[in-house]
Amino acid sequence: MFKHQVLPFTLIAALLLPNTPVLLNEAAAASSHKAKATVTATKLEELSIKDLNQKAKVTLNHVKEVIPDLKNYHITSIVKENVVTTSGPIERLEVILSSTPEGTTPDFGVVHVNASTGELIDINIQNGLPSSKEVLGDEKAIKKGKEHLKLLFGKQAEKYKFSQIHSSTVQDNKTQILVIYTSPDHYINVTMDRVGKLKAVKKDIYPKAELDGNNK
Repeated sequence: MFKHQVLPFTLIAALLLPNTPVLLNEAAAASSHKAKATVTATKLEELSIKDLNQKAKVTLNHVKEVIPDLKNYHITSIVKENVVTTSGPIERLEVILSSTPEGTTPDFGVVHVNASTGELIDINIQNGLPSSKEVLGDEKAIKKGKEHLKLLFGKQAEKYKFSQIHSSTVQDNKTQILVIYTSPDHYINVTMDRVGKLKAVKKDIYPKAELDGNNK
């Protein structure tokens, strides 16, 4: 049986708040997942695409390639930060992309990448939700979420197994769907609009014992 409930969730808030590799969103918080480590970030320097290593460039290019909404976005800011995580300190890149279609308000995307390894940490996309009254059923949403993971992470997506599905009402009563997939040592959240379009992907890194305890 699917775990399904209506939760408050505002994607724009996720864009405005600082994100870290130990990532919490409101849906995860409502599921009582709590980070045991203090996470801090200190901005080091503003960068341009030419300053990034090849691994980070490959990841950013791949993200833009597999998410059609981001293909025409331009990079407005790249910041390298020192971030302390449960597994130790890393350098993280925060890449902000934007686009302003004619006659509309600006659309934004935020991508976080491990500056050294090029590992994709999370993506947030803020460009509105469709007005369609149809909503993906649970089984289709779970399948669609896994398809997004496969596009972004390739074979690594195979280790993620479905755990929970939630829906939330945002932006003038429009529906957003959150699907949580678990791996042996962490879980990943995939947020979509009501027709399955990707809005956000976030890795949440927690001690395995805590994850197991919350999934009983």
